[in-house]
Amino acid sequence: MKRLLINVPALTALDNSAESIQCEYMFHRQNQGQFSLLEIAQFASYCRQCEDAFCVLACPKEALEHQDNGLIKRYNMRCVGCKSCALACPFGTIFPEVMNYITAKCDYCLNQLEEDPDYTPLCVRTSPDGAFTMEEIVQEDPEHHVYLLGDHLAIKSPNWRHKEERI
Repeated sequence: MKRLLINVPALTALDNSAESIQCEYMFHRQNQGQFSLLEIAQFASYCRQCEDAFCVLACPKEALEHQDNGLIKRYNMRCVGCKSCALACPFGTIFPEVMNYITAKCDYCLNQLEEDPDYTPLCVRTSPDGAFTMEEIVQEDPEHHVYLLGDHLAIKSPNWRHKEERI
């Protein structure tokens, strides 16, 4: 299955690299869906997913939620940007500069890919040094730091869970 792969180390190695990435979300042309993907990648890769997550408890607007799969999800319509979560995180893995405070959505260009399996989304075409790519990824590959997140997204980033043998 073709998935959108976000290579987090390649993306963070470049200054202001995310600013050059464009999005073509068909329902709203000013959408910046790539920023919502970066936030998802950050939470999936760096968040320690504590059982008693202090960040969730510290949020005064209940914008963070501990999901059944262990991941922390942020609801940006509830978030007021107070950064209480970042201050409460004992591991320092919540990066406020990555958080998107404007509602954005990525549809993974599923309609375009359905019509043309060789289609390359705009985010892939405009990302620097292969930070976003479309690749055939069937399963996670912890040896190469590739992890699946949902049906259409994969993230390449060293993951603490693999190091601690939790995956």
